[in-house]
Amino acid sequence: MSKVCLISDYFSDQILGGGELNDDELLQILNQKGFQLGKVQSQFVTVEFLKEKKDNFYIVSNFCNLSQECKNYLADELQYLIYEHDHKYLLTRNPADYNNFIASKSSLLNYNFYKNAKAVICQSNFHKGIAESNLGLDNISSVGGNLWSKRVLEKLRDLSKNEKADKYSVLNSNISHKNTSRTVAYCEHKGYEYDLVSDSSYFSFLEKLGANKTFVFFPQTPETLSRVVVEARMMGMSVVANNLIGATQEPWFSLKGEELIDYMTEKREEVGKLVEGIIRSSEKSKEETEYSISILSTFYKGEEFLEGFLEDITSQTIFDKCELIFVDADSPGKEKEIVEKYMEKYDNIVYHRLDYRALPTEGINIGIQMASAKYLTFGFIDDRRRNDCLEILLDDIEKSDVGLVYGEVLLTDNPNETYNNNTSDGKVFDHSTHPFSRENMIKCLPGPMPLWKREIHDACGFFDNEECNFADDWDMWLRAVSAGYSFNKVEDTVGLYLSGGRSQQERNLDQRKEEARIFYKYAHLFGSNFQKYKPYFDQFIASN
Repeated sequence: MSKVCLISDYFSDQILGGGELNDDELLQILNQKGFQLGKVQSQFVTVEFLKEKKDNFYIVSNFCNLSQECKNYLADELQYLIYEHDHKYLLTRNPADYNNFIASKSSLLNYNFYKNAKAVICQSNFHKGIAESNLGLDNISSVGGNLWSKRVLEKLRDLSKNEKADKYSVLNSNISHKNTSRTVAYCEHKGYEYDLVSDSSYFSFLEKLGANKTFVFFPQTPETLSRVVVEARMMGMSVVANNLIGATQEPWFSLKGEELIDYMTEKREEVGKLVEGIIRSSEKSKEETEYSISILSTFYKGEEFLEGFLEDITSQTIFDKCELIFVDADSPGKEKEIVEKYMEKYDNIVYHRLDYRALPTEGINIGIQMASAKYLTFGFIDDRRRNDCLEILLDDIEKSDVGLVYGEVLLTDNPNETYNNNTSDGKVFDHSTHPFSRENMIKCLPGPMPLWKREIHDACGFFDNEECNFADDWDMWLRAVSAGYSFNKVEDTVGLYLSGGRSQQERNLDQRKEEARIFYKYAHLFGSNFQKYKPYFDQFIASN
């Protein structure tokens, strides 16, 4: 691919930020390597634009303003890499908000967008470690540095030779996470003489920053590298900082002055070769084998139901358009043997066995991470589907502008019955009988057999396996509705649900407390149903 297009929220002629300066220099390097270059702000990118320029390789930098629709199209159809700047895989974009920098799955965003990238380029090993801990992907690498133009590097070389005052430089920033106020307080507490440094001119800023012997910086958010810290070192300054700076944890950070400038000069060539290699190795098209639906199934001690489930699910009219993903939570029985027997007949069955007892929500989240299809559905092994269930749901979601579709399901108390031969006597699962509305989401309308767009998880996170033990699906769908997604109920009965699961324990006080917490968390959705159901949920809040 000789055509390369950079997508970013802003460019260096609009914002003089570290990411923008790095991206600008990357384009200069690629230009020298003979690539035809273009760039576009993310808010102006449309699917139509991407289709017209389908022969481009895309470098995606900051993408807060890139629409979900465009991210989906890039992930499904095009070749791209992500030049990662500031943790856009996290809800808050601040790993410090989470214990050990690892977010809950419900706070993990844009997973599929990162997963389908040819590469995710991080700027330090510190940055890479945080990204890998959260995403668990194998396409993440660290360049261990940043890019400066030769002109800027020569300016830094000149400034490194200047006499410096015995004072401290403090970044004067109105960005809250740069934490200027705390840094100033630190200097005043220590009795240090300091200068607040800022300037709209880049070279003037560097001159002011490098006029003193020491730079003090205490950011609140983990800095992927911290360009300004490296600039201070290149000018021969000492650095006082906290443990949230990627650069300070690199082996080359012991260098300063001209030695570090020489190192970053070599880094330009190294990063250029890396990106060039990724672009030139990219294939022009995706693999031809594509599935419409990923069926997510997880189990522990599922031997009683597994054979019947496999007979049932492989009989779906469009099973050949599906991938069936099993996550076995270390079952002690013959589950693996049963699955492997069917894997000999069907090459669209994937089996992944864990070496520990994972709860169902975690198993489903693992399945989502493994999934390749545009649409997802549950594959609970004790439930049974009408043989055209998936065909009905797929047809409906593809012709309607919604994020999820669901239908009514029959209700039985007897295990291993089938949809065509059961004792439900027409009894149905109540929640799924109601049409979709925000107010009606006072009940978990999708029930046990919804079909939903995988993009919901990129936009809203995964199922919450930390705060939810019973109502993780209700929480997930409320999160999606709160984010603007609509659902649709098909006018068909699509399956058979075995009652008595973990969410159907009427006398479980822990479950009711969890549901009460969710009720108040999403109170803004329920309209008049909030007051109607408030007394019911309040009784469990009061029981704490």
